Amino acid sequence: MTESTLVIYRSKAKMILLLLGAVAFVALGAFMAKVTYAEQGAGAFGVFIGLVCIIFFGFCGVLILVKIFDGRPAVEFLKEGLLVRDISAVPINWLDIVAARLISYRNQPIIELILSPAAEQSLPFTRMVRYTRAANRGLGINGVCLSAAGLQRPAPDIVDLIGEWAEKVQPSAH
Repeated sequence: MTESTLVIYRSKAKMILLLLGAVAFVALGAFMAKVTYAEQGAGAFGVFIGLVCIIFFGFCGVLILVKIFDGRPAVEFLKEGLLVRDISAVPINWLDIVAARLISYRNQPIIELILSPAAEQSLPFTRMVRYTRAANRGLGINGVCLSAAGLQRPAPDIVDLIGEWAEKVQPSAH
């Protein structure tokens, strides 16, 4: 195991582009709601869709804005484990990482970590992980997920690094 740590930050440029996309969809939702309201009145379906668009992408924009100003690394490879603050506030012990794989959902790279049952029970997962577990399982994703969108390194490289670091601490099969 390497004695040094490896950190991966979010790309500020990519995060700003994601924020601009969220703002554009909020504006589109506002435009849709305004035009539909003017033509069809308050009960029109277009008004409802516009408002949902404003609320959803507005919430996404706020989350992205928080991440832009968060100076902490998104992923830290530490001697004691993998620290991914979007998954848990404490490091995931290398021995508890059974597998890491790259999946794609609607062309978005997602890093899935398959964890040991002990880690699944004991790790203090973030609210987002707890709230999305059932939906992810419905999509066939049984591990915990990290969106690789906005990270400074390519997702396949991160998955390879996780595998290499976890493999180094596994007991040898003799």
